[in-house]
Amino acid sequence: MSERDVAELEQLLTGTGASGPGPDLDLIRRRGRSRRRVRRLGAAGTVVAGATLVTVIAVAATGGSERAADPAAPTRSAAPTSEGLSELARRALAEIPGAEQVSPSLVAIPAPGSRSLGGDIPVEVHGEAVELPDEAFLGVTLFDRKDLPAWLYDGTEATERAAGDEEDGWETGTTDLTGVAVDAGPRYLGCVTTEGAGELPEGVTCYPAMLTRQGDSWNYEWGMGTERFLQRGAPMEVFTTESDADGVPGTLAIAGLDGTDVARAVFVGTDGAQVEGTVLAGTLVPGESMFFGEVAGPLARVIAYDASGEVIEDHPLRDCDDPVDCEVR
Repeated sequence: MSERDVAELEQLLTGTGASGPGPDLDLIRRRGRSRRRVRRLGAAGTVVAGATLVTVIAVAATGGSERAADPAAPTRSAAPTSEGLSELARRALAEIPGAEQVSPSLVAIPAPGSRSLGGDIPVEVHGEAVELPDEAFLGVTLFDRKDLPAWLYDGTEATERAAGDEEDGWETGTTDLTGVAVDAGPRYLGCVTTEGAGELPEGVTCYPAMLTRQGDSWNYEWGMGTERFLQRGAPMEVFTTESDADGVPGTLAIAGLDGTDVARAVFVGTDGAQVEGTVLAGTLVPGESMFFGEVAGPLARVIAYDASGEVIEDHPLRDCDDPVDCEVR
């Protein structure tokens, strides 16, 4: 674990999440990346344990992949019906202007005008962030209560609380429990520093991270796993999240490789289809290459080439069983 992670743990991680009965591993694998908070009951009443970095939660739980699983990334591939919606989702669809059913079980509502997020994690973005082909669907209770309908916020909070317990607390910012999410617009890939992260290692000026934009402010969603690819001579790392690839379930993959020699990247699906990636060699993270692409279905491998067409690394995704560990391969 890096000094940055230790600092984040000490400053931000004050509780552990509560999960409902009967974990659905397939659902966990489909989950997106909205940030979470944990609320706990203490002697003096309910206390907010603080906004936690997604990277931190998984480090504490697994010691491996530094991202926690979050709500299901919606897919717009089929014309959904209301049969799979919760009562809260049906009401949101009927009463909130601009609400849209984006999957059989999820309704997305527009972000509030202020687009304020409770417990924001302040970040400084270095250079220019790059928009990704993926939308951010965030949990209702990540936003300020005053900015959303009271019945929606209170109903979501009650559902989250019922899924936890008084001893371990309960998770907030979920979308899978109620089937209602806030559409926070596109996700971005940026190189950031966060408050309280401590001194950066020599030669590192910022870390790549997934971001959303709320008005004029950037909000941190999750970081790029172990970030071993920042080390000199390290092999490629690939970070994946499920997405909607041209109307069908797909995979958005972000890869990192030491150095700036990458001129071309190809993302290969398990069906053999190849997609040309977008390469950011030294422009996003100084001295490093980042590249991303989206394929229909699961991802099988990522191939990086130099300017002469020679393969720098052909990186097959390794087999994995753990739903969190499977996100960084």
